[in-house]
Amino acid sequence: MIQKMRNYFYKQFTQARFFYFNVICLSAIFYLAVEFQHENNTYYNIIKSADRFCTNQTDTGKIKSIVLHVYEMMRDRHKIFRNKEQLSWKQRFFKSVDLDLMYGAGSCGGYSKVLTRSLSLAGYKVRIGQLKVQGKFGGHILMEAYSKEFNKWILIDPLYGVMVTDSTGYPLSYIEAEDRWEDIKNRFPLSYQKAYHYNGIRYTNWDKYGWVSQSIKKMGDLIVGKDTMDTLSVRPLLLSTYKVYLVLILCLFTMYHLFNYYCYRKRCKQKYED
Repeated sequence: MIQKMRNYFYKQFTQARFFYFNVICLSAIFYLAVEFQHENNTYYNIIKSADRFCTNQTDTGKIKSIVLHVYEMMRDRHKIFRNKEQLSWKQRFFKSVDLDLMYGAGSCGGYSKVLTRSLSLAGYKVRIGQLKVQGKFGGHILMEAYSKEFNKWILIDPLYGVMVTDSTGYPLSYIEAEDRWEDIKNRFPLSYQKAYHYNGIRYTNWDKYGWVSQSIKKMGDLIVGKDTMDTLSVRPLLLSTYKVYLVLILCLFTMYHLFNYYCYRKRCKQKYED
């Protein structure tokens, strides 16, 4: 079997029609892996910097430090570029979250993506939510991070650098914040109170891709339950498009070789029998 595998790969990398295809695929995999590693290291540096300024080393204290660190960084960059940056071909094609980080772009959506990526790499479970504004979801973007200290989700508004708490400073989840909106709204600017009322949130837009995403939602409801699917946030898994493309190409490249190797063994067997 080992000899057959050697012969198969020898053929794949010595015959021109296979050689160029394999080189292109391996080059793409290498490029995406380098970009993904570079993006990750950028966020790890943000996390390390936030940790140096963190005075409260509790679980929630570290989350708050990262929230403030990302907020200040994004705010300062937004003041410079003001969503008028000129994008390269690479940035336009990949549209990875490093684009939002570089220019402080995207308003509440950009702030949420950068903070979500930072907290995720720091080891926290995170989810992004689309707030219901004037009857439509997506009018404002919030996020939640899971605190092991309080054993629950903690609501964060990345655009304002705020970890939502009650009057005593106790952090709240979105459900708790919605129930206590009249009590906590005064902790926000007046313009915020007028624009946003916590009266509904959606963690994944299951209508985005029509019957395809709707079918996935219905299957998920049957397998893991409606409550689990309603609170599932898919967006954090797709923030790094380098990772998404890397995994996709690796899967396709592996499937290609598995299928070709199967066909190669079948041909060898037929030759032997003949």
